[in-house]
Amino acid sequence: MQVGWRYDAALAGMVGKGHGVASIATFLGVDSAFVLERVLVRGLATPHDRPLRTRRHPKAWPAAHFRRLIDCWLDGWKAASAAEALGRSVNSIYAQVRRLGLPRRPRRELHQPAPDTVERMQREWGSLGQIYRDVVTPPDQTLVQIITRASGEILRIERKKNRDEIRWTPALDHEISERSWANQHYKAIGKALRISHRAVRTRLSLIGMPSHEREDLVEHYDPALGRERLRRSGYRWRECSFRKGQFFWSAHYGETTSKLAKKSKAYQEASLTAF
Repeated sequence: MQVGWRYDAALAGMVGKGHGVASIATFLGVDSAFVLERVLVRGLATPHDRPLRTRRHPKAWPAAHFRRLIDCWLDGWKAASAAEALGRSVNSIYAQVRRLGLPRRPRRELHQPAPDTVERMQREWGSLGQIYRDVVTPPDQTLVQIITRASGEILRIERKKNRDEIRWTPALDHEISERSWANQHYKAIGKALRISHRAVRTRLSLIGMPSHEREDLVEHYDPALGRERLRRSGYRWRECSFRKGQFFWSAHYGETTSKLAKKSKAYQEASLTAF
């Protein structure tokens, strides 16, 4: 049984428009191997392998804007709402939709998102008349990278500017977990998220992700496979019994205290006084 992918229709349109593997992978925020796999599954023509052409015009669309446009289009946003959120004109939105070959949408399914949703996305995407950058530097000297998850949600990855230290959040923990459940190699996870693969491997261990058989590891990320493996695993996302607000993966009748909590000085002192 074939598992559908949210972006299959967009993929078919881009292949039909003659976009290459590199362009499609960039626009959809996935790796090239996954694009070729979905092309094969859907029975589409194989895209060319020429590199993505860089546009240097001041008003050229960054790759992140294409990904957000595709999400808005597939979610049924009206073109005017997408234009407002991205800081573009309606004509520009339609021009890029034609260029990408995005699917037609039934008029009755179109909707205008709530104003606060548009405003929030404007802040997250850095539109408001500014050119979006994958990495921005707020006043507190924290580098912020904004990516689009497979679910279409926005993920902010923050790190200290001077030390390149990742600020781990529940959303980021979930992102690396979902990729790991899908058997994606930790080095491929690091490359996709622009995080040190060593940091990814260490974090996966600390939040209790089970180990993989080496022969099962892959380069691409298949969200459907991850959901299926998690369903069969018997693992759950559990709140730590010692440190409230901290979550980790554990077998159904497994550990109730996370590795992070066990490494803390407070836990070690508590363990000593218990005897």
